[in-house]
Amino acid sequence: MKYMAKFMLILGLFAAILAGCGTAQDDSGNGSDPGQNEEETASEGQDGQEQTEEQDPAEEGTVDEGESVIRILEQNMTYTVDGEAKEETAFLKHSDNQNYSMYVLPAYELTAEEPNKDVLYLSENDQVFMRIELLPNDADWNMIEENTKAQLGAVSENVQTADAPSDDFYKDANVMKAEGNGEKVSAYLVKNEDLSLKLTLFYKEEADHEEAFLQMAKTIMKEEPQK
Repeated sequence: MKYMAKFMLILGLFAAILAGCGTAQDDSGNGSDPGQNEEETASEGQDGQEQTEEQDPAEEGTVDEGESVIRILEQNMTYTVDGEAKEETAFLKHSDNQNYSMYVLPAYELTAEEPNKDVLYLSENDQVFMRIELLPNDADWNMIEENTKAQLGAVSENVQTADAPSDDFYKDANVMKAEGNGEKVSAYLVKNEDLSLKLTLFYKEEADHEEAFLQMAKTIMKEEPQK
């Protein structure tokens, strides 16, 4: 009898120990560290926020297509005529023959001469003028140079090359000059990154407007074709 009582007591203690271990295991398996949950939740929230920020178009740079440069209507210009320094206001003019605009001084007028050629001339003497020709990006420069030299050769057999003006607009320009019988002709073949053109200046010894023409020419800016 005593043996049976001891056996039952030991069995009861063993059952109690097993029950305690099961409870501890359940708590360990089902429970979680509140601090760990908070960290994981915060981490998930941050990751979600980072993804949202990366994909949010409002945070990305945008480019407005079709945007054009707006030019003011007038510009002060300093130039020389026959060695005399002058300063006047030049006004914005748009060519209706080629796709460009430029600033023109009051003593000069811009008009179309023929397709793809305009003339900027002295109002009081239209024999003093500059021909403006915009050239395509794939222009054959060797042929243009040969034709230009032949053109100047009609004025004088002595066609000379000259240094381009120090202005950035003319930094890569090829310059040719000829003169005879009081007439002077200068040709400027301008090769800029976004603009290629041929400028041919006709003037006289007693009316040297070359510098004025060059100051106006360097304001030429290509425009989109009118639709």
